[in-house]
Amino acid sequence: MMVKAEGAIALIQANGDAVEQARLASVVEGKSPPQSVLKKLAEMQNPDGGFAYFIRDFSTVCDTVWIISWLDELGLRSGPLVDHAFDFLLSHQKQDGGWDEVKQVKGVDPPEFLLPGRVETRVWLTAYCAHWFVRFGRAEPPGSKGCPVDFLLAHRESSGRLKGYLRATWDALVLFYYHPGPDSEVFQQTLDVIQKEFAPERWQGSLLAWLISCLRDANLSGNQPFVRRCLEELMKKQRPDGSWESEDGEQYVVNATIEALQILKHYEVV
Repeated sequence: MMVKAEGAIALIQANGDAVEQARLASVVEGKSPPQSVLKKLAEMQNPDGGFAYFIRDFSTVCDTVWIISWLDELGLRSGPLVDHAFDFLLSHQKQDGGWDEVKQVKGVDPPEFLLPGRVETRVWLTAYCAHWFVRFGRAEPPGSKGCPVDFLLAHRESSGRLKGYLRATWDALVLFYYHPGPDSEVFQQTLDVIQKEFAPERWQGSLLAWLISCLRDANLSGNQPFVRRCLEELMKKQRPDGSWESEDGEQYVVNATIEALQILKHYEVV
């Protein structure tokens, strides 16, 4: 199975905005983002340090983590832009160590998975936030209100799957790699349930890229059989025009294609 890297790159170059072009250049060529892109990102950041993207009017936890993943692709791991985004997330962590979405979301008719107060929302957002704190080397930041590991373990089913959305279990694998560690029963049971519920025939390319990014950040190598299988399935998902489908719709195809290229580049498939 071969990846049509040239087709993917051409599609992003033809259709991507300035930030997406910079993300591509960083992922493929290791180029630092130009000052114009750093300025654009700073303008996107709200005074509270968070970001609004899918929900436009105010910062949300989900959108802030989403933009943090862009900063990762751009090689930005420190500085005011990054620090303020993580400060926003910390300000919305709850005393039990978990996260919830901001209350204002209730007023904009959000999708179910962003409704504040639901256990399912809280579990996946906690795993999502924790993943990126670990990824950025901020797993135990000053100002943390509690331990997300404890929160997630309290919402685990007997199988090892977290309550609610499967992607929560994917992201939690990263946190469980950090603590209690890769040799722990918690980590191994979480990885087992992820493998048992693997269903690439039902998933878009962006979802597969999300899963593989979790495997990457749980320090699983490209030689691990499940990682190899996931990479093969992601490569199969590439479309004739070079793109990968996004779970969020065709308007986010460029983003999905960047995500796929990044994870394939990490595992030296492209």
